[in-house]
Amino acid sequence: MKYGGLDVGALGCSPSTRLYGLIGSPISHSLSPAIHCAVYRAAGIDAVYLAWDTPQEKLEERVKALRNLAGGFNVTIPLKEAVLGLLDSLDEAAEAIGAVNTVSVEDGSLTGYNTDYLGVAECLRGHRPRVALIVGAGGAARAAVYALRDLGAVKVIIANRSLGRAQRLAEWSKSLGLDALAVSLSEAAGWASRADTVVNATPLGSEACCPGEAPPVLDGLHEGQVVFDMVYRPLETLLLKRAREAGARTVDGLCMLVWQALYADKIWLGVEPTSELYEVARRAALDAMKA
Repeated sequence: MKYGGLDVGALGCSPSTRLYGLIGSPISHSLSPAIHCAVYRAAGIDAVYLAWDTPQEKLEERVKALRNLAGGFNVTIPLKEAVLGLLDSLDEAAEAIGAVNTVSVEDGSLTGYNTDYLGVAECLRGHRPRVALIVGAGGAARAAVYALRDLGAVKVIIANRSLGRAQRLAEWSKSLGLDALAVSLSEAAGWASRADTVVNATPLGSEACCPGEAPPVLDGLHEGQVVFDMVYRPLETLLLKRAREAGARTVDGLCMLVWQALYADKIWLGVEPTSELYEVARRAALDAMKA
């Protein structure tokens, strides 16, 4: 049986099984199904999590189907902003950040959330950022700024290839009460040497983009910093390798991916994110990466 283009009968589940999933494109190598299904097994929840490749021109059709079928769904590139106009309401963080990665379905009503910033916050838990350099100016960078504000950061420096985009993100950061500055990529290393936190919110160093490369901050890395790379394929990027060699504490992108997923499950199912569930989900993701 198909419903809105989704093959429901192929799931082989009971009538009480709850359905969740991911939309975006491309998503054939997504780790999200492995992460969420591991959480459901560990928590004893009768639910499945699927991935539906959804190009932007098919977004409205897909959301319409999921409104009547799923308990919720995640949203990834390139749809995190495009989906906003199809939702009935947004929570405070999603509205402020201007991007949604988690949608809850309640009686056919769609509410958008952003758990990416919660993932960033969890990955930096225990660190007290004051001056942070963020490389990138897209949605991931906005989530990082929002999280850093909540963690007590005072100043953020936004380095980006397009200075105009960096300036717009800096102005938005100021609206959150932060001291913010936009700089060119050529200035990034100099600011990295003065920052206690460095975040890569670009694809630089990823397998999909340019493995073996890194944001132009390597010369500014130093002991005592926290360096967070949102890239998770490969797990150890050149940036993280060089940061570790410089004596910095490093955080990989899989950390954020797992924590944002746990917070999505909290919204949908009331499952409390714990370090134990994090370890279960991370092991599942690592196994999926090897497959």
